[in-house]
Amino acid sequence: MKTRRSIIITALIFFMAFFQTPLQAGIEPALQAALPSKDKQGKPFIPAPRGGRVVMVVVDRLGLSDLKHLPHLQKLEQQGALGLMNGNTAGALTPENTYATIGAGVHVTAYGTASLGFNAQERFEKGTAAEEFYRRTGMAVKPGALVQLGIVRIHRQNQQLPYPAIPGALGSALHKAGLKTAVLGNADVPQGLRRQALNIAMDEKGVVDYGNVGTAMLASDPSFPGGLRTDYEKLLHAFDRLPPEVSLAVLELGDLSRLEEMHGDVLDKVMEKQRRLTLERVDQFIGELACRLDPHRDLLLILSPTPGKGVSGSSNYLTPIMAVGAGVTPGILSSPTTKRAGVVMNTDIAPTVLHFLRIGVPGEMTGQPMRVTTPEKGQIGLLERMLNQLSLTYNIRPNIQKGYIFYQLILLLVSLYCIFWRRTRLGQVLEPFLLSVMVVPLAYLLLPLLPQPTAGVIVLEILTLTVLVTTLTVFMHRRWRLDPFIFLCFANGGLILLDAVLGGPLQKTAIMGYDPIVGARFYGIGNEYMGILIGSMIIGSTALLTRLPHWRKPLLSFTGVIYLVTIYVLAAPQLGTNVGGTIAAAGAFFTTFLLLTGRPLTIHNVIRIGLGAMAVLVAFMIYDLHRPPWLQSHIGRNTALVLQGGWPVVVDIIQRKSELNIKLVRYTIWSRIFLASLGSLVLLFHRPVGVMAAIRSKYPDLFRGFVGVTTASILALIFNDSGIVAAATTMVFGAPPMVYLVLKEIGEETPKM
Repeated sequence: MKTRRSIIITALIFFMAFFQTPLQAGIEPALQAALPSKDKQGKPFIPAPRGGRVVMVVVDRLGLSDLKHLPHLQKLEQQGALGLMNGNTAGALTPENTYATIGAGVHVTAYGTASLGFNAQERFEKGTAAEEFYRRTGMAVKPGALVQLGIVRIHRQNQQLPYPAIPGALGSALHKAGLKTAVLGNADVPQGLRRQALNIAMDEKGVVDYGNVGTAMLASDPSFPGGLRTDYEKLLHAFDRLPPEVSLAVLELGDLSRLEEMHGDVLDKVMEKQRRLTLERVDQFIGELACRLDPHRDLLLILSPTPGKGVSGSSNYLTPIMAVGAGVTPGILSSPTTKRAGVVMNTDIAPTVLHFLRIGVPGEMTGQPMRVTTPEKGQIGLLERMLNQLSLTYNIRPNIQKGYIFYQLILLLVSLYCIFWRRTRLGQVLEPFLLSVMVVPLAYLLLPLLPQPTAGVIVLEILTLTVLVTTLTVFMHRRWRLDPFIFLCFANGGLILLDAVLGGPLQKTAIMGYDPIVGARFYGIGNEYMGILIGSMIIGSTALLTRLPHWRKPLLSFTGVIYLVTIYVLAAPQLGTNVGGTIAAAGAFFTTFLLLTGRPLTIHNVIRIGLGAMAVLVAFMIYDLHRPPWLQSHIGRNTALVLQGGWPVVVDIIQRKSELNIKLVRYTIWSRIFLASLGSLVLLFHRPVGVMAAIRSKYPDLFRGFVGVTTASILALIFNDSGIVAAATTMVFGAPPMVYLVLKEIGEETPKM
């Protein structure tokens, strides 16, 4: 009766959360808000005819919501494609880094170089910029060129990156093809020069063919903070005078950047007024510029490399990007890099420019040419809801994850107290709480099916789902004797596999999933759920063998099948290969299956397990390498880099993974729960005396499963980029279930004593 009452109460709370009046994101499920289009691949841009040109208008610090008030941009949006851009770099999110990343086609840095871009004949110290450029590089440039005096500094900054990167790769590719580049405008402020626009179009030598980034592009305005702003008439006039051989023209509008930089020195009402006036001037300028372009020959890209805060002070995280003109059909932008409609990477811009101009993309560029998905009604509104949902998840994720980890830590400590001091009654109370640790990842994964209007509602929904599923688990165990491990493990693992096969819509919005703001992974199974998947499949299968010993032979076959299916889903390039996850899964599954068949872990068997895991990985590497570039996952691209660069590339990859793991072990909170879980298991193997032996005797297959989970956790720690995270989530199905069994064993022993 009490159980039924608990289910009814939690269900009522659940529906109250579901139907609560939304405050931000609307009443649609978070999944629908975060994934506005089902068309993930889209159509590529059609390459330009001979003599095509790319005009890139840079409106840095522009937000998606700004577009709703700009009529010319709205008109262009209806004619072209719109999306959100991730602006990550190899360092901080500063304009000099974001601009340089666009020009390199790979994440780089360019610290301290924004003030070092000049017209060749512009005054610099005791001479001209061209003379200083020659003194620094030994290269002479033509009088009409532009130079980046910090080019040597930029190259040295990026020499230590754990991957090949060439700053200025876009300009170099254009120059090798015999095409010319130009940059117009700047973002100078009273505090200093801001000429980072050169970092987009320059070649690897630091040279742009034509343009003007000097003060001549500015107009005096007594009402504008700082007194100087962009002269849009001069900018249009300078654009009209560019030589016809220019194939890439970058126009830096700069005024929103100036306002952003001076935000702390200007009253909010003044800032709001000036930002509104600036947006009106920007909109008018882009409207006039579009009239000068040939829609059958020219590609217009409008983008904001660096996220801004605007008047409200809230971060935009992802910035708008628009493509209009030749080769572009109306719709929403996407990219093979993200495989997500509405989201592209800043590293995709350079490959897109080269693809449009019929130039091959250099192997150092990690981005892919952008594509256009099916058009949607009200695209700005759709993308705005998507951005709101992603931002909400991004902002709330750290606190919720910390709460979950501290919850596990507290449970482990209290459980160990109950075990060593024989507090059996309290131990019985803790049993459903230990089960709830395995429920939380499932609740996270189900959460995108519900509306998520506010952070408070999200927390309430997580708690409600966790209580509801935990209560259901206990109810089914008491009523139908359904083992809670079997239900929870296969519910977690089955839903993760199903979601991965369907393209990962739940993981793309889940608290424990990945998101385009972080940008570490956009598709496939992330490290967090990779650990959950491997751990749940091992414990679920061994619990099933323990529960149904008379069906051992067919269940062993079933176990082998689900292990192979899981390895395939983790390794398949079309599903987003997780290399470290594939190695960890193959090693742990082969180890577990070997133990289940009664074979010991001898040196020869361990070698066979290692060779089997590597064979699986190599097979998928070869398969992905032979797929078209726009379909390849990172495993195929990394394989190509290894074949081109040899062992130094392998060493770089290993070094990068090692450095990231060491950093995460030191700073992430996941390391604490991993060490606590591992320490708990080691402790329970020695104390209380005889309890672990009793569990091993009573649940031999399940005990073998715990060995498999520990193996998976260690392999995940070694072979994954963020291995400590994957190791910790794998242990969700290691320490809590083991502690649960020990508490039960002690509870059964105490009455006898």
